[in-house]
Amino acid sequence: MDDNDAHMKKVRISLRMQRAVPTRKEHRSRFHRGLTLPVFLVSLLACSASAMDADVGLPGLPRVSGSADTHGSYGPLPEEAKRVLSGLGCSLDDTAKVLVAYVPGEAGNRDVMVTDTRGTNYRYWLRSFSGSDGTVGYLVQLNGCPVSTDGMRAYIARGSAAPQDVTASVLAKSSLPDAVTMASYTEAGVSDLAALTGQLDTVPVVRWVAEPDVDRPIAKDARTFDHTSLVHAGFLVWEKDRFTFHWTIPASLWPCSGSQTISCNDDPFVKGP
Repeated sequence: MDDNDAHMKKVRISLRMQRAVPTRKEHRSRFHRGLTLPVFLVSLLACSASAMDADVGLPGLPRVSGSADTHGSYGPLPEEAKRVLSGLGCSLDDTAKVLVAYVPGEAGNRDVMVTDTRGTNYRYWLRSFSGSDGTVGYLVQLNGCPVSTDGMRAYIARGSAAPQDVTASVLAKSSLPDAVTMASYTEAGVSDLAALTGQLDTVPVVRWVAEPDVDRPIAKDARTFDHTSLVHAGFLVWEKDRFTFHWTIPASLWPCSGSQTISCNDDPFVKGP
C-alpha cells in the first residue's frame, strides 16, 4: 500500500464518522458522522446566501481525523508560518516541535505544510504556496490556538504586505454545491463536505468531496463518481498568484497510483495526462 492509498482509506474512515446525520434515523457511511440535519442545513443556507460573509469558510479538514493526513517530520516551526499564524492571533510555543513538510514551490521556492500535531487535537494547520512576483498564498485552518476558524480560509500576500483574506472571493467563484443541492443530498443521507489534503505535499491542489450513506445508495448524477460512492465538489488549485476553482483537472495535478481507494477508472473529473 502506498501513501496515497493509505491517505484515502483514512479519509474514508474520517468521513464515515463525520457525516451529517438526520435526527429521525441513524445513517451509516464509509467515512463521516457529526452534524445533525437542522444544524447542517442552517450552515449550508448561510454559506450560500452570504458567501461574502467574512466568517464563512471553505470546507475544512475532517472533524474526526483533523490534521492526521499531514505528512512530514517534526521540527521547529518555519519562520514564514510563524509570522502568518502569529498575525492571525495564534499563541505559539517557540520551543515546540511541530509537523513540517517542505514542498517544492514556484520558481525554485520552497513551500511548507505544517500542523502542531496530527489528529483532532491540532491547534493549527497551514499550507503555503509560492507564486510569481513575490506573491504567496496560504490555506489555513485554526482549531483553538486560541483562535478558531469556520472551516478552511484562504489568504494571499503580495510582496511585503500582510496576507489578505480572500476566502469570500474564492467562495463566490466556487463550484461547490449550492444550498438547495446540498439539502437534497443531505436528505438522501450524503455527508457534509470535507477536504482531501493528502496530496498537498506533492501538488498545489485541494479536493472537496462528500459521501453517501452506504446503506442508502444514491442515483448517479453530474457530481457522483467512484460508482456513485462519492460526490464531487470541485478542486481548488493554486495558480501562481491566485486560488482558482476547477470542475476538472489534468491527471498531472491529481496523480493516481492505481491502488487508491478512489477508483482511477471511474473519476471523470481527472482527465488527460
